[in-house]
Amino acid sequence: MAAAGRRGGVRRFFERATGLQLMAVYWVPMTVLIGLPLRWLFDRQESLVEAVLGAALNTVWIGPSIYLGQRAVGEARQDPEGYPLRQAVRTGAVPEDDTVRADLPGYLAGQRRATWAALLSVLGISLGLILLALLAADNEGFAVIFGVVAAVSAAVAALTLTRIGRLASLLDAPNPPETPGSPG
Repeated sequence: MAAAGRRGGVRRFFERATGLQLMAVYWVPMTVLIGLPLRWLFDRQESLVEAVLGAALNTVWIGPSIYLGQRAVGEARQDPEGYPLRQAVRTGAVPEDDTVRADLPGYLAGQRRATWAALLSVLGISLGLILLALLAADNEGFAVIFGVVAAVSAAVAALTLTRIGRLASLLDAPNPPETPGSPG
């Protein structure tokens, strides 16, 4: 029974995770399991360091593509129960539905933790790749690219955390103020 609950929680995480969170989970495995073997398939003369840097660069598209894929497929079809929660974070409006409003504090806490974990993971991976590029490969180009990845990831995380904090403060207020677009 506990294993089934864990599987449900993991599935729910993947259904509700942001692009940054999924990038943090997928970037290293995709680099090692797909990017690196493909690099060596087409260029066997490449050193291990260059192959790792190239493979990581080739798989950095994961975050943006997941984000765009979620938008194109439609988040409501992906996870209908979580859609109102994600919509509340996106719009910054306290939901009208009492059930969704009751679930929102737990969702916000989970998203805050997951966003911080994803940010730290992506920044750690990026820093490792920057150091690898500068110290082992003597390649400033890769260092700059992974620096940009780190900066964009930090900006996305800051935006997400700001939205979460703003919505949490609205929920904590005794009488939430009217939000733009709400009836009343």
